Amino acid sequence: MRRIVWVLPISAAVIAGLVAYKMTRRFEDTADESAFDVRPAPLFQLADQHSRIVRLKSYIGRHKMLIVFFDGSRGPDHSDLLSRLRDKYQEIHTTGAVVLAISAARPSQNRYGANLEHLKVDPSGTAATEQDELRYPFLLLSDILDYKEHRNYEAFDERTGKPREAVFVVDRAGLIQYAHLGPDQLGAVDDWIKELREVR
Repeated sequence: MRRIVWVLPISAAVIAGLVAYKMTRRFEDTADESAFDVRPAPLFQLADQHSRIVRLKSYIGRHKMLIVFFDGSRGPDHSDLLSRLRDKYQEIHTTGAVVLAISAARPSQNRYGANLEHLKVDPSGTAATEQDELRYPFLLLSDILDYKEHRNYEAFDERTGKPREAVFVVDRAGLIQYAHLGPDQLGAVDDWIKELREVR
């Protein structure tokens, strides 16, 4: 009879320990899975390189999007990020996605840089036309009002007071499914293409 009395408390302690362990493991797994919260992409309307207004809202419901914040301080023709996007654009296009590239450069700076890039790619010396600027087969947008959209997308380093490169994969519903903030977590174009294929 005494043995049974001792067995019951010991069994209860073992069971309680196992339950506590399982609950702790579930909590850790959940924390890992919710590291990024899907959220709506902040709406914007920005001028492209031809000073035409582009509204994010017009793409929602129609296209997936790759929203890219690049360093336009020296012009788009000096952006390694834009060069990589251009080189992989056909693969991006097959995912059904639209690329919107944003910097703090003015439309005239983006237009001038696109012309220079045209002359690099086609050294014939002929002046670039609007069609020729499809050497960048995506829009170059200007966020020139105190980095407003950079801040909305957390693509601005408040500590240094400077914008940073960032990439966002947005589904057709207008939800940010993946976010890559530079420089440490920017990743590669192939990673973004894979994510674009996964989202609807």
